[in-house]
Amino acid sequence: MRLLAVTMLGCALLAPMASAQRDAISTAISPEIAGQAFRDAVIEGCVAAVSGGQRLANVPGGGARFAVTTDNDVRREAGAASDETVWDVVAARGVVTIKEKPDRCTASVYGPAAAMTVMTMGQQLVAAGFERLAATQAPGISQSLYRVSNGRRVQVTLSGSEPGMPNHKSRFSVVTATVFSMPAG
Repeated sequence: MRLLAVTMLGCALLAPMASAQRDAISTAISPEIAGQAFRDAVIEGCVAAVSGGQRLANVPGGGARFAVTTDNDVRREAGAASDETVWDVVAARGVVTIKEKPDRCTASVYGPAAAMTVMTMGQQLVAAGFERLAATQAPGISQSLYRVSNGRRVQVTLSGSEPGMPNHKSRFSVVTATVFSMPAG
């Protein structure tokens, strides 16, 4: 009886911590599908919107690929401020999200290997006309790239981390791409 009471108490104490993060990202979405959805979110979503000085809702085909969410858990996991719109990427709902405000868009993916995803995304951005900036000594895995488009400098900062890396609290790998712009020159 005492063992049962101790076990129940332990479960009750650990339950709030366990509920702070999802049990699984998705059993239906492979890391490859998540990586492709992330690529689309970054290049066809965030880069297209920020380069064109528009919002994600106005990107051609955006309404079919991205859906606004008001889910408080998704907003919290995305780290969204009250002035940011949060989108689910339809092809990888719950795994790839986007948060945006004028001239700034951040896509995040959970699950695919961080180093490979950052490296592959960097190569795809170079193929799309971006140039790599000098490497920084930021913790984790990162790359920064830029290009000039429509009189604006568009910059993409990729960063990723794996479980067990310093300051990484998720049980899953996480990669983000922050796209922002400023006047060129």
